[in-house]
Amino acid sequence: MKIRAKNGGQTVDITLPATDMDMQYCMKCIGIEDIVPVCCISEVWDEPSYFGFLKDQTVSMDELNFLARRLDGMTEYEKRVVGVYSSETGIREMKQLINLTYSLQGLSLLTDLTDGNRVGLRLYLDRHLAISEEEKSKMDFNAYAQKIFSEGKCKFLPHGILVDQGFQMEEVYNGKTFPEYIDRPDETVAVLSLENEAGDKEYLYLPTDISAMDKVKKRLNIAAFAEGIVNGIENIRLPESILPSPEDMCMSLQGDVQKLTLFNEMCQTVSRFDETKMDRLAMAAGFVGTGEFTDITYIAKHLDEFEIHPQIHTDKEYGEFLVKEAGMFEVDEILLPHIDYAGVARDKRQATMADSGFIPEGFVGTQRAIHEYQEYQGEFADLLEKNGIPCETFCLYSSLAGMMYQDGEEQETLYRSELADYEEQIQKAILKEWHVEEEPRGLMHYFDGNRQVAAKVISAFPRVQNIRGELFGVLECSICQPLTQNEIYELKNFWDGQMSDGWGEGFEQRPIYTQEGELYVSFWTQERHWGVMTEEELDRIWNHGMTQTL
Repeated sequence: MKIRAKNGGQTVDITLPATDMDMQYCMKCIGIEDIVPVCCISEVWDEPSYFGFLKDQTVSMDELNFLARRLDGMTEYEKRVVGVYSSETGIREMKQLINLTYSLQGLSLLTDLTDGNRVGLRLYLDRHLAISEEEKSKMDFNAYAQKIFSEGKCKFLPHGILVDQGFQMEEVYNGKTFPEYIDRPDETVAVLSLENEAGDKEYLYLPTDISAMDKVKKRLNIAAFAEGIVNGIENIRLPESILPSPEDMCMSLQGDVQKLTLFNEMCQTVSRFDETKMDRLAMAAGFVGTGEFTDITYIAKHLDEFEIHPQIHTDKEYGEFLVKEAGMFEVDEILLPHIDYAGVARDKRQATMADSGFIPEGFVGTQRAIHEYQEYQGEFADLLEKNGIPCETFCLYSSLAGMMYQDGEEQETLYRSELADYEEQIQKAILKEWHVEEEPRGLMHYFDGNRQVAAKVISAFPRVQNIRGELFGVLECSICQPLTQNEIYELKNFWDGQMSDGWGEGFEQRPIYTQEGELYVSFWTQERHWGVMTEEELDRIWNHGMTQTL
């Protein structure tokens, strides 16, 4: 389903279902900052157009998005039943529409009556949901269809015949908190259920993000994760051996958003793993001897450093695998019985592996010492709540350049002094840039360098700042500890890369509309006198007549 949302004179097109972060960004584009947004739907594109009645309605966007998630998981037939029934009965309220998607038992929509047996089977399945092969072979579906028609529970419509066989609307959604619904089972790793003191229940589908967390807290009417009650964690795809039992996890996660953050990071790292890779991860973690979320996250990111062979439990078996299956070297079959397979395995382990050994599941070898896989402390994890860590602001500065276009033709190049007139428009464009403001760590979400830098720099957001009448690009960082010169150098390199090939590359391609024309602003410049500077370095350049090269 595609819609156009409207707030005042601003509109944005949204394809539903959308992630919570995507929804938050789209709402921000039309000036809505509410965690649980409400706005008007000005257009609906839907095939077939059963949900056109949403046009000009003011709805909760979270409810509409959940409805879209439910519809997205339905068959085309089920969606037609929902659309036709809601249209015919005048259901317009989001709560009722959501509950309707859970209440289809007993409702049928018939569009082809040419085969009585097929019609009867359709009616039977819609009423009873399932049928065994034995019962199916004995059932007279033609007679069953005639019986239902004779009872007069049919309504003839332009879309077909709507049949009611004891339909009842169930209240699965109470209008406050959403029921559990996993619409991306291939990506969802675990589901955490959270309650407030009133007993209202909500769900976090891990991996998640701060946008989804904020919405869950809003619906539960709690200010922080610690105010909720964790009453269950459903494991969807993780091997049980790499995490505590659900009961233990409920107790250990109770009120501890930091532990949940690290668990969520682990889920994010393995969310694309298939079953085979999950099993390999479990063996690697078992060999390292860890169940810590941070360790498993690090192991998962470096799983290709592990040589893993299930069901191989001795050097002899490993040696035979190397020679006969892996083709370690060519050997005449006549000589195979005389090879010291255990010796081959020991030589291979000693020459190519830092650590190796056998666990109950099989053989595991590593390129690095085991302790190196137990040193990560979650420095790169994205926050699920904005915490109260004492921070100070640290900024990096760089030169800006702009290009003004009118009627598609280049008008002039604008430099720092000219760009100062457009500070407000440029800053607004930055704040609307895709997802950067929604990520709690800003551009640090994409940082994968030095762990010490990642631990010290809590967040980093692009900005612009007028300094002595000239507009500069700024990376505004929140740091919890002072940075060393080497760490500043690495942060500079990261920001330089983001300006030239990352965030800045996308930003400079999007127009900023002004009265004079379309303005394109680049954070990256090849000017000889300008690089990425700290505040002290910028002051020094100003004091030296702006001629020093960094």
